[in-house]
Amino acid sequence: MKSIFVYTLLLVALLTSCEKRVNISLPYEGDKIVVNSLIQPDSVIYIRVTRSVPSNVYDDSGFEEIKNAAVSIDQDGTPMPAPVQQVIKGQTFFVTAGKAERGKKYTIRVASGKLDPVTAGDTLPPAPAASEPGAVRTSSRIRFTLDDNPGGKDYYRFRLFVCNDEMQPVSMRSFRLDPAFSNNLLDNNYTTSLIINDERFNGKRLLFVLETQEPITSQYLMLEVSSLTHNSYQYFLTTRAQTINNGNIITEPVRVFTNVERGYGIVAGINMKRMVFRTE
Repeated sequence: MKSIFVYTLLLVALLTSCEKRVNISLPYEGDKIVVNSLIQPDSVIYIRVTRSVPSNVYDDSGFEEIKNAAVSIDQDGTPMPAPVQQVIKGQTFFVTAGKAERGKKYTIRVASGKLDPVTAGDTLPPAPAASEPGAVRTSSRIRFTLDDNPGGKDYYRFRLFVCNDEMQPVSMRSFRLDPAFSNNLLDNNYTTSLIINDERFNGKRLLFVLETQEPITSQYLMLEVSSLTHNSYQYFLTTRAQTINNGNIITEPVRVFTNVERGYGIVAGINMKRMVFRTE
């Protein structure tokens, strides 16, 4: 998450074959609480709480953890048991005892010392109606079907993984929407995480065809299709844009979407469906 708040630009001036680097500092609003939690149905809720830093401070160790924070969470306005602090793979999280439920709204509140208390929340989206994944080995095409819900706007994320012989994911693959099938949906850049909305196929049953950057050689693949809320959609879109624009001196720095009131970070719902299949 450090890339969300560190906006140091590299200005390159090519004058008589000389390179000059200039750091541009962006305004800093003071230390704030940073809360990050992607909430999934049927899973306990993991809440990460850290402290923001100015844009000209870049520390590879990450943001400072706030281990003494007072963290509370509501489900549809009803208080849940207080999350318990746990250290997981060297990082501190506040973890709920109960699992999140689809359709419920979760609101997280965090306070710590003299920092402004923060609040953020979101609902959990329905599971994506994705099915029938398939691919032919040595080709570069993967197909699957998606039944979009009619009515309101829906948001999705696609990711592709290579699996080992035990059908466990081991690495990600770059892909794009096959121009021959989906050239009217969005750009054709290869990516490891495709973010899309249903503006052009609302309520329809659609055959998606993905084109991998390299030929398919694995026996097993895993296609992950996630339903997103508007909050998680905006968050993933802006983090992807920031990654693409990183180091580009022509474009403006991208401010990553946050729904944390008086602070930074993201609290958003996501519902993943992972389909492991054997290539033909």
